[in-house]
Amino acid sequence: LFTSCEPCAMCLGATLWSGVTRLVCGATKADASAIGFDEGPVFEESYTHLEEAGIEVKRQVLRKEAAAVLENYGKIGVIYNAR
Repeated sequence: LFTSCEPCAMCLGATLWSGVTRLVCGATKADASAIGFDEGPVFEESYTHLEEAGIEVKRQVLRKEAAAVLENYGKIGVIYNAR
């Protein structure tokens, strides 16, 4: 599963049950928060749990580029749960 950003709390949980064997993320939770998204309670232990369940996790892959996409979206898109 390739994602533009680290998953929110709900999607992170769904990843565990989805049957995927690898999760690759671009931007970080901090990048999403910087434009107004509230990704919920996601902790380092959440990723450790995925790895212990046999899911390979790679984070911050092309982070700079992924964060730029998020930043642009923040200028033109609707932030669904902005605070």
